[in-house]
Amino acid sequence: MAMFDNATLIGLDWGTTSLRLHLIGSDGTLLETIYSPEGIMSPEGKDFAKTFEKLVGPWLKEKPSLPVIASGMITSRNGWLETPYLPLPAGASDFASALTCFDINAVQKIYFVTGASYQNDAGDPDIMRGEEVQIVGCLQENNGPTEIFLLPGTHSKWATARSGKIESFMSFMTGEIFDLLKNHSILGTLATPNKKPLSDGFLNGVKRMFGSNRSLLHQVFSARTLALFDQLPSDEISDFLSGLLIGDEVKSAMSEFNIAASETVHIIGRGDLAEKYSIALDALNISNKIAPEHAAATGLYQIAKGARII
Repeated sequence: MAMFDNATLIGLDWGTTSLRLHLIGSDGTLLETIYSPEGIMSPEGKDFAKTFEKLVGPWLKEKPSLPVIASGMITSRNGWLETPYLPLPAGASDFASALTCFDINAVQKIYFVTGASYQNDAGDPDIMRGEEVQIVGCLQENNGPTEIFLLPGTHSKWATARSGKIESFMSFMTGEIFDLLKNHSILGTLATPNKKPLSDGFLNGVKRMFGSNRSLLHQVFSARTLALFDQLPSDEISDFLSGLLIGDEVKSAMSEFNIAASETVHIIGRGDLAEKYSIALDALNISNKIAPEHAAATGLYQIAKGARII
């Protein structure tokens, strides 16, 4: 195949629920991406060597000399090989120096990118695996102002970076808590499906949480009481609850990182969730921009280049 003439790297973004395979050209151009639901916790994906051979094998048959680099939860305790966390600050060159080379068999090896860790002012540790590579793929190398990144997800991350290095970050269990409250608590019993992509309840929840000093635990109960007293339509309950949680997350991140109104939050993510955060930030007059797609592929390429494996 013609595209393999310029292929120089295979990058794997191997997470908990999915795996993305990137065929990358010599100049960092993305030649092809394949999506698979075979994350590390899926029944099929738990046999890592078999999954690797099935999905990556066809590319390696076309060009056996291609190096392979991987990041994400594949390097966690539940993954193929657990790697240590690299303390911040760190940039592409630091992650390149910390790569772990793993022999899959007698002829094939894979380079694993370690995760990142940060200790806040209270001495509490925080961790990420995979998001650090996405951030690296979006970093500016110049000595400009501090960059703010938001990575929505089950456990969303807010991070700061400067001069090509990630300096700090903070994790929020917003997505997981939303799922628990919606599907496994009394708050979701009155909810009915919403026919619109996003109802008015979402911004209602964002603004209510952001503009109030009342406890989140108190506010989330209003998702039930407002519905009981016919002040919140049943098809807006889920979006209202999501808005409360995201509003609280944004409020906490703005305070933690002292984010000024003039700064832009770079959202690294895909689909409806990234768009939802963008809508919330717009409503709060916080400048934001969704980062280019496939930031992980760019980050993997930069780390591989820094490690001189390509």
